[in-house]
Amino acid sequence: MFDGIVNAPKEGAPSILYHYTSWDAAKAILASRQFWATSHDCTNDTAELVSADQVIIEVAKELLREATGVTAEVLRMFIDSYSKLHVTRVISICLACFSESRDDPSQWDNYGDGGRGLCLGIKVVNEPPPLDPPTALIKVDYSESSWRTELKKSFGDMCAVLSRARASRHNLELGLNAFLRQAAFMSISAKQARWAGEREFRRVTLVTRKSGITLSERVTPDGVKRYLPVSVRTEGKLIALAEVIVGPNRNFEESRQEMQKYLGEIGYQLTAVEYPEFVRSAVPPL
Repeated sequence: MFDGIVNAPKEGAPSILYHYTSWDAAKAILASRQFWATSHDCTNDTAELVSADQVIIEVAKELLREATGVTAEVLRMFIDSYSKLHVTRVISICLACFSESRDDPSQWDNYGDGGRGLCLGIKVVNEPPPLDPPTALIKVDYSESSWRTELKKSFGDMCAVLSRARASRHNLELGLNAFLRQAAFMSISAKQARWAGEREFRRVTLVTRKSGITLSERVTPDGVKRYLPVSVRTEGKLIALAEVIVGPNRNFEESRQEMQKYLGEIGYQLTAVEYPEFVRSAVPPL
């Protein structure tokens, strides 16, 4: 019953998502067929995965005021242990970020090498995602009122299940686990409203301590960044491209010819479904 609540279908992705990046990074992504998923504590958002914490606890406390028996006990356990069992303390979460926004000036500036890079329009194919390590594509929610509404619904549904359960250690543990899992999903999907312009979907990869996976590291002007190379398709398939948008600060024709040659070298075929259309950015030079 808890699984039915926690694993309820979430909003699906659009048919194309966009990834703004530099010219060299785009070539590396396409050749390796992988993106670098950055560890949550190395992103440019200092509130990553903790933005919704206050709302999560507030909703739990609101429900506790009316709860009795097993339900009340599980809610108290959840509130008391939340900081210690927060998702960031028990698992590594790596994020590869994409956007619904096509040819967006601010994202060219922030992520597309100041307009000198490329925007990869990536087809969201109807295929099972890679399973090892487990991944999921999640839409980011920038609305605190939306977080609260969703939590009241899911937490309330779990309270209804608990109200019918007998008091046992097993049921208490099941209930606590369900609340922690739902809170973890909210933490991963929630970002502050100031980031709303990015219209982000994120490919989330969960790395457990038992997996034996060690994150890679790279040195940047902002310090050491930890990341995990992740595939978006199984069995080493080519990334399915809908289009490649050439940045507003690049020569379109030269870039198109060079990238077409490069795609051929790494296995893209002109007639294949993965082969993109090349488009000039409509954004004025930055």
